[in-house]
Order: sequence, then structure tokens, then C-alpha cells
Amino acid sequence: MDMKLLLVEDELLARQRIDSIISKYSADWVISEYVQSVTEFKSALAHVQDFDLILCDIHLADGLSFRALQEVELFIPIVFITAYDQYALEAFDHNCIDYVLKPIQEDRLIKALDKASKFSGKVQKNSTPPEFFGELLRYYLPKTYKKRFLTKVGSKFVFVPVEKVAYFYSEEGITYLVESDSSMRYIVDHSLTELHQELLDPLKFYRINRSMIINLDGLIEIKPYQNGRLALLLNVKSEELVVVAREKVTEFKNWINQ
Repeated sequence: MDMKLLLVEDELLARQRIDSIISKYSADWVISEYVQSVTEFKSALAHVQDFDLILCDIHLADGLSFRALQEVELFIPIVFITAYDQYALEAFDHNCIDYVLKPIQEDRLIKALDKASKFSGKVQKNSTPPEFFGELLRYYLPKTYKKRFLTKVGSKFVFVPVEKVAYFYSEEGITYLVESDSSMRYIVDHSLTELHQELLDPLKFYRINRSMIINLDGLIEIKPYQNGRLALLLNVKSEELVVVAREKVTEFKNWINQ
């Protein structure tokens, strides 16, 4: 089904990433107009009937995009894409069908596009399915991430604050925490998947490959590496080679630049 999209986004890298994902998602979906300010958004909404879906950042150069939306009555869906989760409830006053947090995960945006594709024609004002508010509350209200890790050294227990974690890595089924500055290594009772998906703040921690998650605060240097990968220097001594997998390089750069 042909879909014409309005993209409201003032960050160039975010625009390029969204455009790339949509191009891979469907050849029939086209971003027919880009705007990057509240003023430009208001002008685009004057001919909103030309669009089937709006992808919309919230924080723009001249204010919140909600300012433009308050002046119109919409009959097409909006997917908000933002780094801020505190606006989620307000977003649903404006025909929001999904709320995607930055840094943008490709599979997460595709899920939102799948949801949008199920809306045939124009949607009615305030037609968001009631059950979707439950999903919103479950996933997008402010989250509490892990603050410290309890580990054991000999017969003693040690607390490592999350701020002092340089990286996590997995080896032979065991997950290790490496402390910044001291380079001490501790075993933790969580898988990398559990750490990545549930316990760590995604704005600070990134899974660079299958076996390692790094802390952005510990990153010192980025260098090109073999086969299109990136080699990283962290603020800790490491016997492990810290390399961003090739398929994650673009996403990693976007994450760094958020």
C-alpha cells in the first residue's frame, strides 16, 4: 500500500537513519516532506491531507512539536520518535499510535511502522485502541535501571556502582563486570541479554557485539578497524579486544551522537 509520510525531525543523523529504515521496510512508503522546526511543522499541517502518517520528534530547535499539533484537528496517525519518555502520556492527545525512544532501534521502528500499516485510510480523532495505553504504561513511563551490582570476591561481598562499570563481557557462558580505573573483574549473575534489555540505561550502555556491553562514560577513543568495524579504547586495561561489530557500526555512531 502506498504511504506518504511527513517526517518532523531536526537531527540530520536521525533523519538519515529513519529514512534508511523506511527504505528497507517498504518500497511503497515515501517520506514526501521533511520539516525541522515548529514553524515548518505548522506550515506542513496546513496541507496535512497530503500525508498518510506523521513521524514526529518532540524536541525541535524552536520548541516542542506539540505546539503545532494543538492548533489542528488530526485525522491521520502519528508515531512520535524522541529521546524523552516523559511526554508519552501527552503524546496520546494527538492521535499517537506509538512512541519510539531514541537511540532508534531498527526493529522497534519497524514494529511501529507495522502498526501504522494496519490503519487503512485516515483514522478518526482519539481512535487509539484502549489496550494500547496499557502498553504505554508498561514500557514508556520512566524506568528505574540498576544502580549497583553485588558480587563476591573470596568470602566477601562487594558492591560495584553502575557508574564504575567500564564494560560487561561474556565468556564460556559466564558474564563478567570490569570496573573502570581498577580494571578489577567480577562475575555477575545476569546474562548480557538481560543486562541489555532490562537492567541498563540504554542512553549510557550499548551492546557493541554479541559478547560485550560498554559504558559510554568509559569510552576514550574510536578507530577504524578491519572489515568495516570499529576498535574502541576504554578507560580500563583490557585483555579483550573491544570491537564494534560491522552490522552495528551505523547504529553505534547514532547512539554516540544522540
